[in-house]
Amino acid sequence: MTAAERFAAYISGKPVDRAPVIEWAPWWHLTVNRWLSEGLPADKAGVEALQDYFGLDKCLQTSVCCRTGRTPRPAEYGTGIMTDEEDYAAIRETLFPDPEALISENHYRWLHETSARGDTLHFFTVEGFFWYPREMFGIENHLYSFYDYPELLKQMAEEYADWLIKVFHAVFSRHRFDFMSFAEDMSYNNGPMISKDLFDEFLAPYYRRVIEVIHSYGIPVFIDSDGDITEAVDWYAEVGADGMFPLERQAGVDVSLYIDKQPKMAFIGHFDKMCMKFGEEAMRREFERLLPSMKRGKLIASCDHQTPPDVSIEQYRTYVKLFYEYAAKVTHEDSEILPCPVYADLVD
Repeated sequence: MTAAERFAAYISGKPVDRAPVIEWAPWWHLTVNRWLSEGLPADKAGVEALQDYFGLDKCLQTSVCCRTGRTPRPAEYGTGIMTDEEDYAAIRETLFPDPEALISENHYRWLHETSARGDTLHFFTVEGFFWYPREMFGIENHLYSFYDYPELLKQMAEEYADWLIKVFHAVFSRHRFDFMSFAEDMSYNNGPMISKDLFDEFLAPYYRRVIEVIHSYGIPVFIDSDGDITEAVDWYAEVGADGMFPLERQAGVDVSLYIDKQPKMAFIGHFDKMCMKFGEEAMRREFERLLPSMKRGKLIASCDHQTPPDVSIEQYRTYVKLFYEYAAKVTHEDSEILPCPVYADLVD
């Protein structure tokens, strides 16, 4: 099976030769620097080259942003570029570049060629309706904006949704991605940063609008949120999301609970990256923990975020070896898995 065929069949409960073996996140530069000191060839340090080097199913991201080179930049991480309606009006003319010009012809050609080759999953990423205004207001002011500037927040979301819909039509008419993700990070280690009422008022209407368009192209939608998503998983399911990642173990998340609650959703990640430095037995125990959920067809195992620099290159090779061993235990030959709705009619 090709990487794309395997991914689609897996989350649809169809028979597969094995589970996908992917890393959705690029590696930390500090981790790569360590591996270079341990013998990693210099020409293998890029994301695609590293995936090739370790023998993974390649999984590569294409992302776009509504800001341009003319948009002001924050003074430092976490600070914003606007405070109120007047600021947004001034910045507005620098936002929302031409959707037709976001991706170069060379990039489209590369997408087509690598997809046709069959060894690469491609996913498309944009900022979510929590992430985008946070980048504009800054972390603290964004949380106040739900109360201080509610109408401005809705105007921003409406205009952003209008632009995203144009982007999706422009891009997906040129290339069908295997899945897409919204960068969101709406939760932290104790749960969502906003209430369900605020989610329903300020995020849900806009997600429903844009996800309907994405689904019209047969592309499943994943939400990328760190932290404890135990509550949020239901909220995003209500607006049409097909899955979430990365399910950080340190936040106390439990994918088996999420599969019980939302059996049509799929999840990526959840392998506790913190165990990797302890060696093969620790990693084997972690795969044993994940195997029952993998067999349910709704967990695409992967590191629950970027591999930390305390993991040696030999330990990572051991991780990949074990990954293939446990991926081979999952074939779904006699499956009664509920399919991902977007893929239900697309997979034979």
